[in-house]
Amino acid sequence: MQRYFAIAVNEDKVLLSKDDEHHILHVMRNKVGDEFEIVDQQKAYLARLDSANPFLVSIIHEIDNDSEINEDVTLLFALTKGEKTDLVIQKATELGVRKIALIESERTVVSFANKDIEKKTQRYEKIIKEASEQCHRLRLPIFLGVFNLKNLPKEVYSDLNYVAYEKDAGDTSLSFSQIEKGKSVTILVGPEGGFSSKEIEQLVQKGFIRTSLGKRILRAETAAIYALSVIGYLLER
Repeated sequence: MQRYFAIAVNEDKVLLSKDDEHHILHVMRNKVGDEFEIVDQQKAYLARLDSANPFLVSIIHEIDNDSEINEDVTLLFALTKGEKTDLVIQKATELGVRKIALIESERTVVSFANKDIEKKTQRYEKIIKEASEQCHRLRLPIFLGVFNLKNLPKEVYSDLNYVAYEKDAGDTSLSFSQIEKGKSVTILVGPEGGFSSKEIEQLVQKGFIRTSLGKRILRAETAAIYALSVIGYLLER
């Protein structure tokens, strides 16, 4: 069943964005009486379309839905070419992250001018919203912005902070052995050319733990998706 994130739910009445209204009426072609799901304040509800013009939706009842990882998971992903960043943001959302930030490093081949960041942010937030609705999440991950590796803000740090390093080939489960319920986790995935040894040294000094993602060298987007899958498994088992 289709799910939407509400702007507000008051007195059993629902306020949705104009884009969602359009999607309900003209994409899904819902008719009066049709039902769908609404999320507000991390609670899910079964809702009903009561009127198309004016657009009115009412709440039927709350839905018992536990779709979130209890711990905060943050993804730091180095900027990549093409649509790879879009893909990673979409899949990271589906895999349960709470926060996402994009990183510039020595070997990133993509950079954003200040004038482009606002437009890109709107695009990424739309991807996050659509992916959250598709996988029936109860909260929207936060897109923190674009940061240089040398100046990471405190918001990206967790109880456990990992950096994927391709030169540490080995057993991923051993690398992530400290992950357990109750601990927040940050995973940093580098650009297609990897991090330099100097960058790794600086990250370790900042508290990051070098981790292996297995014996094979993965593409950046594959590495991010694989790492988040392992982290999610360890936190939800």
